[in-house]
Amino acid sequence: MAGELSTATPTGAASQITALCRHLEFFAGHPPLAISPLSNGDLNLNYRVETRRGLYAVRRYPVSSAVCRQQELRCQHAAAVAGIAPAPLCLNNHLQVLISEFIADGEEFLLTGQSMPILASTLATLHQLPVQTAVLQPVSYLHQLVKPVRQALDAADQALFKQLLAAAKQYQALPADLVLCHLDLHAGNMLWADDALWLLDFEYAQLADSCLDLAAVSLNFQLSDTTEQTLMTTYRQHRTECCETAALHREKLLLAKAVFSGFCWLWYLKLQVSLSESESLTQHWRQQLAKQLALQSA
Repeated sequence: MAGELSTATPTGAASQITALCRHLEFFAGHPPLAISPLSNGDLNLNYRVETRRGLYAVRRYPVSSAVCRQQELRCQHAAAVAGIAPAPLCLNNHLQVLISEFIADGEEFLLTGQSMPILASTLATLHQLPVQTAVLQPVSYLHQLVKPVRQALDAADQALFKQLLAAAKQYQALPADLVLCHLDLHAGNMLWADDALWLLDFEYAQLADSCLDLAAVSLNFQLSDTTEQTLMTTYRQHRTECCETAALHREKLLLAKAVFSGFCWLWYLKLQVSLSESESLTQHWRQQLAKQLALQSA
């Protein structure tokens, strides 16, 4: 019935979001009529909220999060203006809530021969957005990631981390193509709707070398060497201002895949403390890292 609030799961986290929405000023003139859960990240809770004015995506962050939400908002807003992300509508730092436009009838993005040019074009568009943020330094970030888990590393892990640092230093020594990167590109953060690709969750977006995003796509979509080369070629066609040679781009991508694998390995290793299901992902990315490092020395 109109005017009554319904939720798909009325207890637990959903009931908390229900109560939260009722007290958010954003919904003061159009209170939620229905709330249903969306696919969640490892730490964030995501919900579809319907009011008489339309549909909204509401994301609740953990209180302990150290992510700069203003930076996330700036990055998502710039991407939304470019037509590659839903528009952010309200950020409440006190309650750790971000309300965004909801993309209706969206489906998970499938990378095929037909959709490859769209992905390459979307990445090129993102990478040309003029947003000022801190610059990601891979070596410093690895030291930051390993600090809370160092005691959990056995001898083999310590040796692997030493190799990872060497690859990161080699990568960082090469000329950087600093652009606005998403830094968390996987199928769960991509949505296909209205014949367009929409990027979601700009939590980790900041200035970084463009190859980190390309590495994320290659690894998360398990691209073959041939498909990876097609992505690189198509992407470069849309980045006419990029002066890097194809050879340098390939060299950097090999290193970036090792570095990105290392990021994910250490991130999920930290999450194992609170999320037991992260153990399989930790192992997956550890294996990916070992594989990429082996390719470096081959």
